Amino acid sequence: MINRALTLTSVAIFFLLALQGVWLFRLIDNEMNRFSAIAQTALEQSLRNELDWRLRSINKGKDFRLILSNKSTRQDFSGSNNPVKVDIKENQEVVTNVSFQEILQEAYKKDFPLNLDTLASFFRKEMDSLGKGTAFQLIYLSPDTTRQTPLLNQERVFSLFHPTFDKEMPLTVSRDLVVKAHIYYPASVFKGDLLVILILSMAITIFILFSIVVQTRMLYKQVSLAKVKENITHFLTHELRSPLQSSITNLEVGEMATGENSAYFLSKAKEQLYFLNSLIENILNINKFEKRQSPLERVAFHPMEAIEPHIARHSLEKAKQCLIRANLVDDINEIFGDKLHITNATGNLIDNAVKYSGESVEITVTVKSEGKYNIISVKDNGIGIPKEEQSKVFEKFYRIGKKEYSQKGKGFGLGLTYVMWVVKAHKGKIELKSEVGKGSEFFMYFKKT
Repeated sequence: MINRALTLTSVAIFFLLALQGVWLFRLIDNEMNRFSAIAQTALEQSLRNELDWRLRSINKGKDFRLILSNKSTRQDFSGSNNPVKVDIKENQEVVTNVSFQEILQEAYKKDFPLNLDTLASFFRKEMDSLGKGTAFQLIYLSPDTTRQTPLLNQERVFSLFHPTFDKEMPLTVSRDLVVKAHIYYPASVFKGDLLVILILSMAITIFILFSIVVQTRMLYKQVSLAKVKENITHFLTHELRSPLQSSITNLEVGEMATGENSAYFLSKAKEQLYFLNSLIENILNINKFEKRQSPLERVAFHPMEAIEPHIARHSLEKAKQCLIRANLVDDINEIFGDKLHITNATGNLIDNAVKYSGESVEITVTVKSEGKYNIISVKDNGIGIPKEEQSKVFEKFYRIGKKEYSQKGKGFGLGLTYVMWVVKAHKGKIELKSEVGKGSEFFMYFKKT
């Protein structure tokens, strides 16, 4: 159910982001097109201004005479005594599209060609007057040569990226002279109202993603709580019923028996009651750790004090052959922490190692120092833990459901949870290395101070 909800949510977010991306792309594209049109108008005006400046420089305020002619027509523009004559080839399509500016550029292209630096100055002023100043480079292309200006207004280039566009404008009737402008989009294209929209869109997207993450975590917590409730109900109705019923039966039989038989049944009942008491103690301890209500009584003690009681206890094991070795590396003389809880946590790991091993049990308990931690590790030759289960074994009430694990021993899935909380209470960490069929090794990291 959760996976289906997450899938639907992910699809909805994808379409939302796609729609938002298309919308922003269109906004930016429209802004770029508008700026490109402004730049073209400014370039055209700059070409006219440069031509006017050139004509004034050539004639120095005097009148001039321009004659336009072809084989059939002749037009005479009065002015100077030395007329400038332009012969245009008889081509109706070209003639009808000729502008007065192109005619003048054609007339003066050899003797008084375009001044590229002056054009750049006019273009910069024109763009600044429109509030659209930006970096640009002008290139002058002719049959004989190619000239270009350096990149002007470099400081106005947007620092994050440098999108550009080109504008080409033929100057003459014959279109052999071309001015090409290589223009950078200014930062203003990506700022102003567009930037506000972009920031708000990103903020909304981040908020939506954050809300989904929070909701997902809440859903998983609800599912986890439901599983915990289900497990508790299962344990109360099945797991607890078995030792209670066994204790009652042993007590009843013990009352009727005499001599050694009576002592045997009473010891069995006592064993079951100790087991139940241990379960209750674990639950209470875990709840205290979770609520930070279990103050630690930190003392310095030798690590063997937390290991030897369990070696002695399991040396009397009759059902299995238990060989437990203690290995102290780096001559560690003491560990600083709560002796009782560290001893119990070590015992839990040793008990699990015995429980989930074969008839011949080999366990190595190693104590060593690594950086700011003292490490107690418990390694066994048991059946191991599958990789897919390793991240779950520390969860409360969790037990591996496979038959080969459930047959190895009874339990309530609280032992490793208790171990984890003991380590966390000491501001440490716990790690697990395991391989099915080869055994497991648990590492408890305790801070030195």
